[in-house]
Amino acid sequence: MRTLLTILVIVMLLLGGSFTSYQYIQTTTYTAGEHLELLEQSISFEKWEGAQKELSTVQQNWDKNNTWWSILLDHEEIDTIDISLSRLGSHLARQDVTLSLAEVSNLKFLFENLYDKERFTLKNIL
Repeated sequence: MRTLLTILVIVMLLLGGSFTSYQYIQTTTYTAGEHLELLEQSISFEKWEGAQKELSTVQQNWDKNNTWWSILLDHEEIDTIDISLSRLGSHLARQDVTLSLAEVSNLKFLFENLYDKERFTLKNIL
């Protein structure tokens, strides 16, 4: 009986941790997506100061969340996002509308894909 109780407690802790990490990833990817939408609008209207400010916000949030993400997620995906953010910074510095918008779209895809890969679906389980 004691063994069964121990197993149940361990399973509950694993499920709770999994749910908590999923909620964390969902919240942070949603927040990043909102900021990327604002960044995309600023670039479209060629408001470069607003775009730089929004990129700074995205990078600050990314730096804050990066520690937990590196524990929960594949490091290759985190590196890809880091590279994309760096590229976006350089495109914004040159005020290149086309490349900046392309990089924002790439970042939005990376965050959405990351969220989809972590969702609790049959496809992800199998």
